[in-house]
Amino acid sequence: MTNWLASGLPRSDLGQDMVNPLLSVVIPSCNRQKYLVSIMETLLRETEAQLVVSDNSDQPLEQDVLQSFQAGERIIYVHHAERLSVVDNFERAARLATGEYMIFIGDDDCVGPDIEEIVRWARRQGVDAVVSYTDRFIANYFWPGVVSKYFGDGYAGRMFVTPFTGKVVPLDTRKAITDAANRPGSGLGKMARAYHGLVSRDLVERVIKKHGRLFGGVSPDIYSATLLTNESRKACVVDYPFVIPGASPSSTAGEGAARQDTDGLKKREHIARFGDGLQWDPRIPEFYSPVSVWSYSHQQALDLLGDHDLTVNFPRLYLKCLLQYRDHHAEVKAACRYWRQSGSLSRLLIGGMTGFLGELHAQIRRVWFRFVTPPATVEGLESMDAAVRALKERAGPWVAPDRISGSAMDASSL
Repeated sequence: MTNWLASGLPRSDLGQDMVNPLLSVVIPSCNRQKYLVSIMETLLRETEAQLVVSDNSDQPLEQDVLQSFQAGERIIYVHHAERLSVVDNFERAARLATGEYMIFIGDDDCVGPDIEEIVRWARRQGVDAVVSYTDRFIANYFWPGVVSKYFGDGYAGRMFVTPFTGKVVPLDTRKAITDAANRPGSGLGKMARAYHGLVSRDLVERVIKKHGRLFGGVSPDIYSATLLTNESRKACVVDYPFVIPGASPSSTAGEGAARQDTDGLKKREHIARFGDGLQWDPRIPEFYSPVSVWSYSHQQALDLLGDHDLTVNFPRLYLKCLLQYRDHHAEVKAACRYWRQSGSLSRLLIGGMTGFLGELHAQIRRVWFRFVTPPATVEGLESMDAAVRALKERAGPWVAPDRISGSAMDASSL
């Protein structure tokens, strides 16, 4: 393992501002250093945050590259030579960060404008989790080279921006958990999150104290979001693009655009890295896809909560997989048969019908968002750095509201 700190000082010798910075931007990375270096350069210029990189690439970043950042004590970079799962890489990254708040991003993502102002507001108000986007990205960027199955290179080098208000809305955490469980494989919804969301160190430590770790399953984002939402005391949505999800050609999002995101379970390196110790839930169709790996990870977290009323909507999961992954019908049917040993036929039929209506509604929303109320497009962006600059100019500063949207409460009483 290679430990490297930009200043060359041991952590005990760092100034207090770097030992306990306001914000840590945490980047677990693996074999995408081309994007990682670009993102680090942007973060160093656009923020005052601590940068924490847990790098599981085949080779570490060159010392001269790290030295070129001239970042003083702001960078904590650790290279792990042993082959880690994505969950273990995220977990190790979490243990390195020392900020009062933290946000995890991919090595092709970035933070948006005024994120530190939002953190200051959250700290003043005692908010321990802040969500930016819910069912629809506010701003997302596609790196050059991304190819869409249906739109060719129409996404490459472009950022898509939907309208936003800057309003603050309090979160009903229980409802956020149940809504996400009822829509398996459809995203985090309104759940609090470490990946692409802001969470306080206190909240993270409460989760780790209770459950032993923050990340688990095989998809760290949905797993950690479930536990964080359950433990959060004050969470809210800030309708402002303080994070910019990115999609590079080799990322999961890039593969999704090309519709190359399904395979045999153990054929994917992402899953193979978990080794033989991975015990798959037989209720989840055993193949690799965003829907199946998310549902597996989601259920793993729900099981930890010990509430039998909280469970993935299995009938809807099976229907969704049957509709989207025709090459894996055998795996779907096997999982359904196993679930039926404890689930009644009536539950399967009713769940399937309501699931069909839910999926139909989701598709109508997707078409509506894409063609009726399409996002604004910013073209000719050769890097995330250019996207951040363009969004900063477009968004304007975030202004902390006097009131919470949909409520008569003053922001100080959130």
